[in-house]
Amino acid sequence: MSVEQIITGMIDLIDKNLVARSNVFSDALTGQTLVNVEDSFHFDDGQEIILIDYDYNVESAPHYQNFEYSRIKEVNNTHWITLYQALESDWLLSKHAFIQKTIGATPLYTDRIFYGDRDVIPTEDMAITVEPQNLSNEWLYIHGGLSEEYRVSIMIYGKNIETENGMKILNKYTDAVYDLFNENIHIHINDYNTPVLANVAANTNSIVIADNADNRENFQVSYSIPDDQIYEIQDNYGNEIDLYITSVSTPGDGYMYITVNKTDPVLFGIAPLNRTYSIGEYATFIKHGNPYFYDSRIDNVEFATTQKGSAYVRVAKLSWFGKTIKEHKFPQKSLKVPGFNQVTPADLISSSSSSSSSSSSSSSSSSSSSSGP
Repeated sequence: MSVEQIITGMIDLIDKNLVARSNVFSDALTGQTLVNVEDSFHFDDGQEIILIDYDYNVESAPHYQNFEYSRIKEVNNTHWITLYQALESDWLLSKHAFIQKTIGATPLYTDRIFYGDRDVIPTEDMAITVEPQNLSNEWLYIHGGLSEEYRVSIMIYGKNIETENGMKILNKYTDAVYDLFNENIHIHINDYNTPVLANVAANTNSIVIADNADNRENFQVSYSIPDDQIYEIQDNYGNEIDLYITSVSTPGDGYMYITVNKTDPVLFGIAPLNRTYSIGEYATFIKHGNPYFYDSRIDNVEFATTQKGSAYVRVAKLSWFGKTIKEHKFPQKSLKVPGFNQVTPADLISSSSSSSSSSSSSSSSSSSSSSGP
C-alpha cells in the first residue's frame, strides 16, 4: 500500500458520497414529485439535490447554466425517490438528466476534488483538496507488526467570502466531510469488486460472477483468511462480511461459480448466507484489499481565510489520521547484498594465534632496535 493509493481512495470516497449522482430512469416531468432514478444508494431522506442534464453547457438550450434545486422527502426504494416539492421543469431521459447531491444549494463537482493542494483554487465553485502530510510508525508486536500512521490534510474551499451565507455553506460542507470520515473508521482503500450476475437465495452458498482474468486473480479459495483475502457480499439492503471461498468453478461458459462459507467448513461445518442478494438491488461481490485501518478519524478542524492566486477564500482544514498494520517477516532476506562470511571457532583461534605471533615478533624487533650499538 502506498500513500498515493490512500489519497486516491479518500478522493473516491468523497466523490461517491458528496458528489453522488444517479441518472433518471424515465422522464421526470413538470408537476411530479415522484422521480425514477437508476440507483438511490447514496441518497437519504431529507438530503438536498439538484436535477441537471447535458444541456447545461448548450447556450441555445432551455437548461443552459440552469439546474433545479429540490429536497428528498423519502427514498422509497432503489429506483424511486419522492421530493418535497413538485418539479418546475421537465428532466428528460433523452437529455441524459440526472440527480446530484448538493449542500446549501451549492453542488460539488468531481473535477473540483484535487489530489494535493493548489496555489490557485477555482473560486466560483466549492473545492476540496486532499494532501498527505506525514507518515510515522512504531512496532506493535513481534514478529513484524509495524503500525503505520498516515496524516492527511483535507482542505475545503468556499466562495462568497464577504457573505454570511458563504460561511454557512462552508460549515455545512465541513460537517459533511467530518461525518463521512468519522463514520468510516475502518476505511477500506484498495477493494476490488465485481457485479453478482444471478440472484443469491437465503440459506445458500453459491455466487455467480463473470469469468475474466481479473476475477480469477482476485477470487480464490481461502479456507483461512489472511488480511488480503477477506470477502464480502452486499446489495443496497445489506451485506455479509468475512466470507471464506471454499471452491471456485470455471466451466468455460463465461461465468465463475463460487461457493462461500461464513466459517471454516473443515472446523465448523457449513454456514450459509443469511439473506437474499438481488441483482436488481445491485448485488456485488467484494475482495477487501490492504490496508485495513484499525483506527482512523478526523481529530481536528480549523477555520480561516487564505489567499489563492489573486482571490481570498474561506477555508476549513480537517486533519485526518489512519492507522494500519504492515506485517514484516523475519529473518529478513537481503536483496543483492553480499552476505557476511560465517566466523567459526577455528577461525577465531587461528586469528588469535596469528595476532599473538605478530605481536611477539614486533616486540622483539622493537627491543633489538632500541639497544643501539
